[in-house]
This record gives sequence, structure tokens and C-alpha cells, in this order.
Amino acid sequence: MKTKYLVLAGVAAVAMTAAAGAADRRSDETPYSTPPGLTLIDVVKIVDAASNQFLWKRLGDANGKPLYTLNDDTEIGKSKCVADCAKEFPPFPAPAGTVATGDWSIVNRPDGIKQLSYQNRPLYYYSGQDPVGEPAAINTASLGADNPAFLDPGSEFFSPKKGWRRAAFTPEMNTPTPGEMELVSIATANGYGLIDPLTRKSVYALKTPPKNPKGWTPVYAPGVAIPIGDFSVVEREDGTRQWSYKNKPLYTYTGDYSLGDMNGLKVEQGAQVALVYKHFLPAEIGIRVFDGRPPLMVDKNGMSVYTQSRQHLQYGGRETRDGYRYHYTEGKAVGTRGCIGECLQTWKPILAPANAKSWGYWEVAARDDGSRQWSYKGSPLYTYAGDKKPGDVDGNSIHDIIYGDPEGKVDLTVTGGDVLQGKNRYGSGFYWHLAGLFY
Repeated sequence: MKTKYLVLAGVAAVAMTAAAGAADRRSDETPYSTPPGLTLIDVVKIVDAASNQFLWKRLGDANGKPLYTLNDDTEIGKSKCVADCAKEFPPFPAPAGTVATGDWSIVNRPDGIKQLSYQNRPLYYYSGQDPVGEPAAINTASLGADNPAFLDPGSEFFSPKKGWRRAAFTPEMNTPTPGEMELVSIATANGYGLIDPLTRKSVYALKTPPKNPKGWTPVYAPGVAIPIGDFSVVEREDGTRQWSYKNKPLYTYTGDYSLGDMNGLKVEQGAQVALVYKHFLPAEIGIRVFDGRPPLMVDKNGMSVYTQSRQHLQYGGRETRDGYRYHYTEGKAVGTRGCIGECLQTWKPILAPANAKSWGYWEVAARDDGSRQWSYKGSPLYTYAGDKKPGDVDGNSIHDIIYGDPEGKVDLTVTGGDVLQGKNRYGSGFYWHLAGLFY
């Protein structure tokens, strides 16, 4: 029996069998969410040791260091932070090759620096020690001084100085959409896409009418609807009106049940999740949907991809719909130190090319042997030697408890392992799990 699966690799959406396949590539006109050299970080609230609550997304440099905006930068194309101010808050230079497009522009400063600007807000570093933690909330309806995510020092929101705020990534604020749709992050589709706000189902763009119309519901436009942005209205044969995005009629699929489902791609050749922005995806990585499973991150050979995190107690099982959710700061704390020596016989790092750059959710982590490894949302990625074919997930839910390392091959400081308390001995606890596609 042939295994049927779906592949999302970079900007591709491909329905395939083990023997053969046909591709329908999404147009390269879909812009990237960020320029190269800029990262996206999910800000979460740690509810307890086993769960996190997603709050918002911020911008970071190539290493995830927070970037900031200045409330007083209200004049488009100019920065008011110069002289001594620029010493405390140095401008963030536009990465090489950055092209002004969409939400991204370049400010030509008097000091000669070409400063990157997001949604007409120049971006800066903070020269001091960034406040520990993340702002706990963001009011995306306002960019004014009353935005609760960026209050003054002494508050719980970690602003380094009055008038400054951590730069939030808010593409939905600058993208006009009809009321019948909403722009949200769809991790399984690797981008920001359109959904039905009532059902939370993905919206698809079809080049031609669906072969089985009963499985597809047009995104109907009201009689008074007028074009907005890249959205237009098409007249249907039955007299109804339908929304179209970049000249492709929009539909939802009855076989989807919640946000992130993309079952329509498996039944309709040429169907595309309607993405407004695509995230960067390394050539070494893809996304596949195997029969009976949610989308999985895979390497270029189709093998499942895993991350390593600290051990947490989690009730209800780890095989929930979204898997085990880890947060960015924890992934960075473990880093590449959690798997060295004998560990590398079982877990194979997914290496990044010598010229690879951090981009979007992807960072390049340095290993002790000089190699470079891809990290996703702060966590380095690996494949498992025990997986024998695409679709195998035998490395999922594996625990490594380390009770000491007399030869110095494992960094136990990551989790404070090998601790003696009375008669009890505690080791470093790590948990291996499939790289999760969430938020």
C-alpha cells in the first residue's frame, strides 16, 4: 500500500504518493513576513510548569535580541533618536539585501546608517541590559502611549526606558481585509493566512472551480461589498458574489475542522492556502501531512524532526493535537549543550549551510565542533536514528535522565542536574518531542 502525504516545503504545496507526485507551486509573489537577518519570537505567559499561553509576537535581531521602537518617531522616514540617544539606543541597520516593500522601509540617517523600519517605526537596539522576561500583553488596536505592553520601568511589562517599547510584529494591523475574513498566523501553512473568523477554518485560493463543489464553500461577499486592497469581488453563475484574493476565488473546505487543518490540499489539485505573507523555511526542512496525522516538520529526506527541552510534568498526555508546547527562552537555555558526546549517536543535528542566516522563526546555532545547526523558535533541531522511514515518529516522547557525568561530556548545568538532597539524587531531565507547529 502506498503512503499518501502532503508536502509543504518553503513556498511549495505538493500532494504526492510514495511512487510519484505532481506539484503546484505557490507564486513567488507572496512576500516574506520579514527580511533576512531578522527574527520572530513568540511571547508566551508561563501558566505553570506544563503549559504556556501565547500572547503576541515580537521582532528580534539574528540572535533573538529584542528590538525597540520610539514613541516620538512619528514622522515617516525619519528618526528622532540621534546623538546621545543613538548611543543608548543604537539604530538597527537594515540587513544586507533588504528591499523596501510592504511594511518594511529604510530610513537614511544623518550618520549614514541605513536603519530598518517596520510599519513606519524605525527599529533600535538597547545598549544596556535588556529587561529580563517579556511584556505580558499587547493591545494591537493601538500604537499610542497607552499600549499596555510597553509601560515605563518598574511595571511588569519590561520597557527599558520611558517612551520606548519592544517592537511587536503585527501584520494584521496594516493589511486591509474584508469583514468575512481574518488574517492570522497559520503555522502549519508556514505563514500568515486568511481564515473564516466564525469557524476558524483556513481559506483556500483556487485557480479553477473545484472538481467536487459539494466539498467547498465559497467565501461569499455581501451585495454592497467593494474591492479592498488585494481583494476583489467576482460574480458567480448563480448570481451570488464571492471574494477573490489576487484574482483567485476564495473557499473554505468542509473537511477542515479547526485552525491549521489543510485537508483541502489533499483532495483538490491546485488548491492553495490563501497566504498573505510566507515565512522563510530552510531548504533542509519541509512540512508533511501523513495519513491520520497532523502536519509534521521533516528534513530534506522526509524524516521527522525533533527538539529537546527540559522535562516537565504534564497531565493529560503529550500526544495532544498541538503536541508539547515549549517556549522560546527555554529552548535557548538548553541550546546545543543538551546533546553532545554519545547523544549525537542517537540524535543527528540538522546542520545549516556555512552561509545560512537567521530569518523569521529560524536561527543558526553554533556547535562546539564548529558546525552550525538550525534552530526553530529557539530550539535546535535533530533527527532520530531509530526512525527508519518517512512518517516514523519513534523518537517522540523519549526521556533522558542524566545522573552525573564524571567524564564531563554533558553539560548538567542546563537543568541543574545531579543534585543531592538527603538520600534522593536528582538528575538532568530532558524530553525529546516532535518539533511543534503552533502559534
